[in-house]
Parts: sequence; structure tokens; C-alpha cells
Amino acid sequence: MSQLSADLLLLLVTVAWGTTFVVVKNTVETMGPFTYLAVRFLIAGVILLFWHIARAGVPSKGHRLPPGHAWYEASREFYLGGILTGLALFFSYATQTLGLMTVAAGKAAFITGLYVVIVPIASRALAREAPDRPTLAGVILAAVGLALMSLNLPFQVARGDFLVFLCALGFSAHILLVSHYSGYGDTVLYTAVQLLVVALASGVAALIAETPLFIPASAWPAILFTSIVTTALAFLVQSTVQRYTSATHTALIFSAEPVFGAVFAWLLAGEVLLPREMAGAVLILAGMLVAEARNLRGSREAGAEAT
Repeated sequence: MSQLSADLLLLLVTVAWGTTFVVVKNTVETMGPFTYLAVRFLIAGVILLFWHIARAGVPSKGHRLPPGHAWYEASREFYLGGILTGLALFFSYATQTLGLMTVAAGKAAFITGLYVVIVPIASRALAREAPDRPTLAGVILAAVGLALMSLNLPFQVARGDFLVFLCALGFSAHILLVSHYSGYGDTVLYTAVQLLVVALASGVAALIAETPLFIPASAWPAILFTSIVTTALAFLVQSTVQRYTSATHTALIFSAEPVFGAVFAWLLAGEVLLPREMAGAVLILAGMLVAEARNLRGSREAGAEAT
């Protein structure tokens, strides 16, 4: 798979996540956020786990997966990677949920989106993966675009901002961990493990903070949609294709999530973007195009040679 194809699939994941802003907002108004996360990730994780088991079978009958990829053959390091990735993802959602109790949604969106800056720095420090100039320019454009879309003046630092910044660190860690561990074994099993870890941790948090647990019947359509489409399928695609692109490109593409969130908020809830927010959306998309310029040029040249 080419890097351009991987980036386009990650963009589809970002579009899918953009639909969740309105859906999740309406759902958590009727039930506890950790209860929602526990049910959402449990359904998604179980779906992927059963899919993997159906492919892997049982030890006595063999399987059609590559050696070492079945659940009973996977290494301890593989499972450790899935657990660490799941913990990073839960940490991100938990700190974001707690931070949103005292931080405005727009400000939280900007601080969370700082992973577009954190990931390149961390990649450089940990893996000596220096972003090229187009990617670096794209990161800067996306960061400015996030600020225009999300921030209102005056900008004041509050206690909840620290929690949301921890969320940005968590999402950065998740992207980096997926880049590191996604090639260690079966991607379906790896994704299932991380989602089930989120479900377990969210369930514990729900029992502590949200008892008695309550799931209204009206929430089930949203739960099933987000479980299947924006969790099981989306995280599986991320885990599958991220090995073909860089962590920095992944973070840059994911920074477009608020853009698609705003589009779906306009389509589904009638929310209107201000001119400043529109300018921010344009900068984010421009940053993605700048970062992809080399891949797009290479794709056109390959097509010309083929003809």
C-alpha cells in the first residue's frame, strides 16, 4: 500500500469521527459518559475479537493466518502493546471528559488538537523521525487553523486546561504506539485488545463515578453506530494502514476532525460556522494538501509512466 492510499484511508476515518461530535453530544446528555464509552468500546471490541477467533480457530485445527498471528500464538509483547495502546486511548478520553466539565468545548478542541504539534516533536525525540519541510509546513498551517476554529479571546489558562492537555498527550501516545505495535501481529486482534482495554477501564470508571448505571433505549441507535462504524471499523483501519505512513502524517490528518465535525454539525444540527472558523478550516485542509504534495506528485508521475 502506498503512503498516499494510507493517508486517504486515514482521512476517511477522520470524516467518520467528525460525525460523532453531534451524535455523542446528544447521547451523553442522557447517560453517563463513562457508561457510554464502556458500552461503545465493549461492543466494538467483542465484534473484532469474534472476527479474529473466526479466522484463527482453535489450536488443534490450525488456521490460515500468518505464523504467530492467531490469539493463541501471539507473543507477550504483542498483547502488552495492545494493552498499552488501549490505556493511552482510555487516558485520552478520560482526561478529555473530566476537562470538559470546566473548559469550553472550543478551547478543549484546540488543546486536544495540539497532538498535531506534539507527535512530530515526540517522533523526532524517540525515533529520530524528522518531518520533511512540506509536512512541517502542513503542521504549522494546521495548528494555526485549529486556533482560528477553536479559540476565543481573551485566552486564559484554567485548571481544566491541564487535564485537556493531558488528553492531547494521551492521543499523541496512542498514535505513536499504533505506529510501533501495529505490525507485530494480527491487526484485528491488536485492535480488539486495545478497544476491550478501553471498555474495561471505562466500566471501572463508570462504576465509581456514575452509579447507578443507566442506558436509555433512545441511546442505542447512537451507541450501535459509534460502536460499529466509528470505533470497530475506524480503529481497525487506523491500525491497519498507519504502518504505511508516518505518525506525523497521521496526526496531521486527524487534525481535520473538527473541520468535519463542524460540517456535520451544520448538516445535522443547523450550527453555523463564523468567518474566522471557516478560515481555520481552510488552513487545516491546506496544511493537509501541503503535506501530501510530494505523495500527490509522485502518484501523478507514476501514472504518467504507466501510460
